[in-house]
This record gives sequence, structure tokens and C-alpha cells, in this order.
Amino acid sequence: MSIQVAILLAVILAIAIAVAGYLYTTFYSALQYTYIAVTQAYAYSRDGGTEVKLCFMVGGSGGLKIVSVELNGRESSEVTVVVKGRETSEVKAGDAGYVKALFPGFQLAPGQMAVGRVVTLQGFSFLFTPKVSNTEEACPGD
Repeated sequence: MSIQVAILLAVILAIAIAVAGYLYTTFYSALQYTYIAVTQAYAYSRDGGTEVKLCFMVGGSGGLKIVSVELNGRESSEVTVVVKGRETSEVKAGDAGYVKALFPGFQLAPGQMAVGRVVTLQGFSFLFTPKVSNTEEACPGD
């Protein structure tokens, strides 16, 4: 009888450890999630190509490095990230700013539809649809 009780206790303990490990990793990963919310997006002509300006806010916790911006399947030649008037490579939770990306040789006409995405070093991507116009527009807080 005591061997059966010992086996039952071992099985219960193994299940309890597995459930505790699952809950710990689930909650830990939820706390580490960071996202970029593109609040406004603009595309306009510049230097024989198209420049995209994305106004954003960062939520969650931690930080992300923006490595590229894509527009209609094309990758930008250069990306500039600005937070609080300063150029930066990493955005952190609570930051608000803008991203500028240049697409040389790629033209969009005002009113034309475009779809893009912001890609981070961590492998996340965030979609946006820019308003195509003739001039650069300001982000809130510029």
C-alpha cells in the first residue's frame, strides 16, 4: 500500500511542477511583450522617390529596435527613428515619436493605396496604411 501512495504522490508532484512552470513562463512572456502602435502614416514624394513618415507610440514593457520599413513589398534604403526630438536606435515602452523611411525610385500618386509594415530586430512586424499626399505632414507633438 505504501508504494502505491508514493507513486501517486510522485505523479501529483510532477504534474504540479509542470503546471507551475507553464504558468511562470506564460506570465513572464506576457510581461515582456512590447508593441508599436502606428497612430498615423504618411507617404509623400521626395528626391525622386517616396518617403514614409510613421507616427507611433510604444506599449507594453521593454524595448524594440526598428530595423526596416517596407512599402508595397519594397524595403526602404534608410530608416530614421526619432523620439523626443532625438534620433535613436531603440524605442521603449511609453515612447512616442516618428519613423522616416526613404524609398528611392518608387513613386506613389496622391490617393493611391499603399500597404506597409515596420520590422523590428526581434522579429515583430506592425502593419500600416499610409495616407499618400504631396507634402510631409506633422505627427502629434512634433
